[in-house]
Amino acid sequence: MTRSITKRFCWPVGALLIAVALAAPSAAAAGSPAEEVIRKTIDDAFAVLKDKSLAGKAHRADRIGSLRKVADRVFDWAEMARGSLGVQWRGLDPQRRARFVEVFKDVLAAQYMDDIDRFQGTEKVTVDGSTPEGEEVLVKTTLITASRDHVPLDYRMSKEPTGWMVVDISIEGVSLVNHFRKTFSSALANMTIDQLIEKLRRQLPPPK
Repeated sequence: MTRSITKRFCWPVGALLIAVALAAPSAAAAGSPAEEVIRKTIDDAFAVLKDKSLAGKAHRADRIGSLRKVADRVFDWAEMARGSLGVQWRGLDPQRRARFVEVFKDVLAAQYMDDIDRFQGTEKVTVDGSTPEGEEVLVKTTLITASRDHVPLDYRMSKEPTGWMVVDISIEGVSLVNHFRKTFSSALANMTIDQLIEKLRRQLPPPK
């Protein structure tokens, strides 16, 4: 149960973070402001992985920490957590909401930063344009894998006081938030939100 809550349904995040972290720096012409956020995120993460002062096993913790900072700047974890709980979110007090957001983002980061760190670096990402959808914007990108497969990755972004932020991710048309909403809804039929938070917390690696 503990692993299935995230491992089975988090593959879109793994693919997205890998794509963001190891895409070749974008040389495409400027697009919408939301597209530029994605391009900058790609470039910033790639810079971390090219930084010789962060290379090697001895500097792995610093490297992972720097990648996490890049992700934290563009992902609206609170909005993704809210959407992933759906109607269950409305019944939570502020303390439980804060606890859920913290464990939600930490589990995702812990599960997939390892994958990013082992990536070969031959993959590329193209930014293919954006489409307004109400008050949000869908930024379309394509991950080109080492085997030359083309994987569509779409970032749903919302304009916030700090700028454009990612509020959902789709890979090959499958929404991360929708996946989690179904998973958590099923889990909460048999446990309380506190129990769910604790199960997720147990997936976190011990502090170093």
